Formats: sequence, structure tokens, C-alpha cells
Amino acid sequence: MTNKLSLTQKILLTIISFLLIWTIPSVWLQYPDSGYYLGTATTMLDTFRYWFNFQPNLQYYPGTSIVISVPLFLAGENFWVLQGFMGVISLLGIWGVARYFSVAKYGVVGFFAPFFVICSGIVMIHFYALISDTLFLSITIAALLCWRHYDQSGHKGFLLACCALVAFSSLVRLQGLFFCGALGLALLIHAYQYNKDTLTLSVFKMLVIGGAVCLPFVLWTLRNYLAHTPDTFNMANGYFFGLKGLSIYAKGLPGNASSEVVEAAWQFPLYRTSMFVGGLFESWYGGVSALNRHIITVTMLLLIGVGVRPWAKRANKLELLYVGFSLVFISKDILLNKNLHIVYRYWIPMLPFIVIMLGFGIHKCVNFSWLGKLKRPAQVGALFVVTSLLIFASPNLFKHVQQTQKIQNENLAINELGAFAEQQIPTNAVVATVDWGVLPHTLQRRSIPLLNDPDHRQSIERMLKYKTEYLVTYGKFARMSDPALAMTDEYPKAFTGLFSVLDNKPNTQIKVFKVNLIELEKAFHESD
Repeated sequence: MTNKLSLTQKILLTIISFLLIWTIPSVWLQYPDSGYYLGTATTMLDTFRYWFNFQPNLQYYPGTSIVISVPLFLAGENFWVLQGFMGVISLLGIWGVARYFSVAKYGVVGFFAPFFVICSGIVMIHFYALISDTLFLSITIAALLCWRHYDQSGHKGFLLACCALVAFSSLVRLQGLFFCGALGLALLIHAYQYNKDTLTLSVFKMLVIGGAVCLPFVLWTLRNYLAHTPDTFNMANGYFFGLKGLSIYAKGLPGNASSEVVEAAWQFPLYRTSMFVGGLFESWYGGVSALNRHIITVTMLLLIGVGVRPWAKRANKLELLYVGFSLVFISKDILLNKNLHIVYRYWIPMLPFIVIMLGFGIHKCVNFSWLGKLKRPAQVGALFVVTSLLIFASPNLFKHVQQTQKIQNENLAINELGAFAEQQIPTNAVVATVDWGVLPHTLQRRSIPLLNDPDHRQSIERMLKYKTEYLVTYGKFARMSDPALAMTDEYPKAFTGLFSVLDNKPNTQIKVFKVNLIELEKAFHESD
């Protein structure tokens, strides 16, 4: 029966793979960071320097750009190849989830895990994106599989593969640092458990291996710290050295449209918990009312709490430490941030483990001994409900097909902007933009990201500092674009409209302004 279930799992994943490849969208610039990584990877291949936007790259770790440079080198800037390549990596991650949470070890809970992961809107919306999220999931699951094989067989080749993957994960996302720390601790525990007769030598070896795993992250972070300027945004710099950089850009100050519902600071953790955990449910089944989301959040947290122990009993040392560190990081973000700007894709690396905990929570609830004769009907009912929930979530597989027209409109708008820039904006011009990925790559001009400060003071200071001659806004990034457009209305003498792509679709509203720096500086000082 176990082999049949495993075979069924593989067949279903294969069918879904063909469906997903068929639904590759026709536009790669639909994600803000896609243009960023693509531009960086192109520069790496052309100049052998890790630069973006005509300056050294201090913002993102280089792992994702290195991966994207492979299809770029082989096929150039071909979106079918680029997105197909990232789609295959994502599929390998889902396949890894199916292997890691095998039916043999996790039972029916393991059977459902990969399907709930792949049917999540959070995963599907980033499935083909030239960004780090699903890449990070694939790398971490592969590393955990290697560790499991090493733990079971003692084969050093699996350990070396695990170390290489963990080290590379820290160059893909900041959370890879937690994986490095988890591996270091797991190695020490492993040495204590299995090498007590040569404990000192074993601990020394494990410390050397753990240090080597952390070295890429440490060197890159040190490089950014030494090269830091007040205009640099880097997650590691902010977390470890207190260097804020463009933190105002990242936090999304006026973008917290729902913050007015919060009457006291202590309510922020409650609302953020509801948005984070309830957001997982919404990623499968769409938006629900605030009250329903609160109820769903409490239910999910209770099930996760019940399912933690069954999951932990099956987890190995590395998995326990990695998931523990990552959930502490997410919990810190939920509990301490005083805004309602939520980045749901932070859940992607943890999604398989949360699904497993939820599954075990349901499994344990329908197997309580006090249910007596109701136990069997409860089990059948739970299986029917979970299967139905998976069926209802399956349309997320075709999320991109439903957005084809929207994506094509955005692509047309971007292409019009690129054509205008090629003809009308000098190649040596400095442009103020409302994002740091799509627009800089489209414009192919030195671009300065604005800040979304409501009073425009810091944005104007940046424009004056870098002598920006043009301003480009894009409705797709409303959190940044709306304050910039408000600034042009407030200082009409400083901004002259040159170009616009406007229709009734907010996402395709692009405007280009010529900046009069003399008038802007005059208005800026008059407002002091």
C-alpha cells in the first residue's frame, strides 16, 4: 500500500508539472524584483562584476542572480527559458517535499503535504518569478534530504552536499543564516551522540565545518558593512548592525491602508498574527472577512499546536533547529512590528512544515480515545473534508492563466516606457523611480529609488543629492507611486509631465516627469 501511495504521489506530481509548464505566463516583468535579479545577472555575465543600476550591488545577496545567470548564459533574455528554468526549480522543490514527507514515514498526512504546498496562491504567484522564494525552498528541502541520508548512513558525501547547499542558501535569503546556525548546532549534537570516544577531535572538526558553512554569509555581510552608505538597503546590515538604509522604503509607511483599525499598540501583534496565519488560509481559498479570518486563525493555531509534537517526533535535529529558528524569526516579525504591512512570501520556506503540523493536528483530533465509536466516522469525515479542501484550492494552479490579460497590459505599458526612454531620455541621465527592480531594468539609466515618506522630505533630499533629472511613477507599485504623484501635485513648478501610459487599469498607469531641480530646491527650502 505504501508503494502504491508513493507511486500515486509521483504520477499526480508529474501531471501537475505538465499543467504548470503549460501555464507559464508570457511576461517575466510582472514581479518587482525580477527586473532587479535579471539586470544583476546580465551585468555579471557582461562585466564579471556584481553590479546593478551602474553601481556596486549592496542590496541583495548574489545566490539568486548566480542561478539566473545560467539560463541567461545559455539562451539570453528569453522569458520562456527563464521562467521555465525557475518553474523546474520550483517543481524540484515540490518533488523534494513529497520525498521528504514520504507516505512511509508520515502516512496520509505526508500524502497531502506537497499538494497543499503547490496549491497555495503564495507559492503559485512566485512559482515562475525570477526571485528567491521558491528557489530557497528547493535548496533547503534538498539540504534536509541530504542531511537525512547522512544521518541514516553516515556517508560523508551526503554531509558535504548538505553543507554546500546550506552555505549557498545563505547567499539566497537572509533566513539561510538560520539554516547555517542550525547545521552548526546539529553537527555538534551529532558529534556528541556518535563520537564520544574522540569527542574533542570530532567537535573541532564539526566547528571547522560549521564555520566554513557560515563563511560565505559572513564575508558578504562584512563586504556590505564596509562598503555601506546611508543609501544602502540590505537586510543583514539592518538586522545585525542597526544600519537603517532604505528601511523606510521597505516598511511601507503610507501603504498600511488598514492601520486605522488599530486603536492601541498592543493590537498590532493580534492583527499581524491574524493576517499572517489567516493569510495562509486565504492563499488557498481567497479573501474572507476580518471576523472569519480571526476565527480561522485561532483554529489553525490550535491545530498547529496539537500537531507540533507528532511532527517533532519524526523530525531530525537539523529540521527541528532550522524550523525552530525560522519560526522564531517570523514570530519576532509578527509580534514586534508596529505596522500592518505583511510580506506573505516569508511563509514559503516554512509552508511544508506548517502543512504537516496542521495535518497532524487534524489527525490527532480525530483519533482521540474519548471519541469511542465516533472515531471511525470522524476519521472518514476528516479525510473527506481535507480532500474537498484540496479540490477547492486546486484552481490556484491556473492562477497565471486567469491573469494573462492583466500581465499583457502591464507588459505593453512597460514596453512603451522602454521605447520612450530609448528615444527621449539621455543615456547619462539620472532618474528617480518608485521601485528598484522593474523600472531601472526597463529604463537602462541610473535610477534612484524614492522613499515613500508622506511629507516627501527625504525623497526630495535624495533627488537633490543625486541631481535627478527625471521622475518615473508606476501604478503597479502604488505604495511608492501614490506619494510620488502627490509630490508632483504639491510642487507643480518642479515637475513637467512628458509621457504617460494611462487607462482604466491602475496597474498600467506610468508617468514620466522632467524635474526642474532649481524649482524643487527652492520649494523644498521654502517649506522648512
